[in-house]
Amino acid sequence: MALIKSDCKGVERFEGEANDCTVRALANVLGAPYPLAHRLLSAAGRKPKRGMLWSQWSKVYSRLGIKMVSVHGSTKSARFIARASGLRLSQGITIEKMLPLISKGRYIVQVTGHVFAVIDGKILDYGYNPAGARVASLYKLESQAVIFN
Repeated sequence: MALIKSDCKGVERFEGEANDCTVRALANVLGAPYPLAHRLLSAAGRKPKRGMLWSQWSKVYSRLGIKMVSVHGSTKSARFIARASGLRLSQGITIEKMLPLISKGRYIVQVTGHVFAVIDGKILDYGYNPAGARVASLYKLESQAVIFN
């Protein structure tokens, strides 16, 4: 299986924290401090060392100017997200094929059970992502009052 190495880790998580990809992706795409992103998502229902439901984190992202731009695939989850967002389902696509399409701008990519930031085509995440992992949805930072970095 081919793997794509992250270009950098981005923000550092709190010591002892886990399952915080939604927090790290938010902080990275905004260029915000990790504690701020952590606080925002905790207020939306995130528990320490636990992941979040799409319905929780997507609302926070949207309020902060990070808009869903596409939903991919034909899974039950993809159909649900497409219905909830009002977007039309796009053909399935892998991380490897998506990256050249998002070479400019600040994005958050959702794959099954994980999200990560992509800034100007560079992945900000811990470790490696499978190149063949299917993208479930794509978010773009459309507008933001303050860029932190």
